[in-house]
Amino acid sequence: MQRRIHTWTRVITLALVCAAPVSESTGTSALALRSRYRIVLAADSRVLYSPSRSATECKLFEIRDVYATVSGLAHYGTTYRATDAIRDGFGRSGSFEDHVSATAYFLQQRIERLLGNLRRSNPSAYRSLWLRSSQSADFVQLAVAQSVTGRPMLGIVELRRASGESSFTTRTTICPGNCARNDAIFYLGYWERIRPYVADFGQPRTVASAASIDRLIRMEIGAHPAEVGAPINILELSGSGARWLQNSGNCSLPGVGW
Repeated sequence: MQRRIHTWTRVITLALVCAAPVSESTGTSALALRSRYRIVLAADSRVLYSPSRSATECKLFEIRDVYATVSGLAHYGTTYRATDAIRDGFGRSGSFEDHVSATAYFLQQRIERLLGNLRRSNPSAYRSLWLRSSQSADFVQLAVAQSVTGRPMLGIVELRRASGESSFTTRTTICPGNCARNDAIFYLGYWERIRPYVADFGQPRTVASAASIDRLIRMEIGAHPAEVGAPINILELSGSGARWLQNSGNCSLPGVGW
């Protein structure tokens, strides 16, 4: 195990993979990291139920041995329930790639249904949410991780609306699979403080420890204190199972210990 952690420390580099966030649909800063031997999911804990009401909750989920975190549509998270999309997507036979593709399909269905209801019941909120961005942007980003025959797998789902269009496109990334070899970390939600931090370093910055991951997310807390907040929870998934690297007490997932 120590050798694997050392290998992770040497090989993991930062790679920017997500588009600029939509201002009303972010509300999260989360990271998904992967190497040959493990997947790490990390997220802040600030949840927005309305523009005037927030709470501190766990943003890491376990659904039938699948671990996940999600960003986007912060004000409507309890309505479209990304966890149900994961449950449906992984509730059928097939490969990990099949399950991620199915999850993307069910997630898109739920969000389109949400927007349809919002358009009828609250047109002003719909216009603000749907029409604000003049450029392509991710509405929702979802990271799912599962150990498949002892091999940790990572899936990234991005739902995007192109400027001037009225429908979503979905993109899925599977690691190992169709992700680039240097894609070691994926950003969900806010990341604009992290990017210059990495760029100013002059070379790919190594991020492996819980302390390093914590520091990255705290950059976004400093930039967006109303939407991103501590505690920061960090979960590791390897071939031997899931364990906490950092948990300040607000996350309780079945079968996950230290």
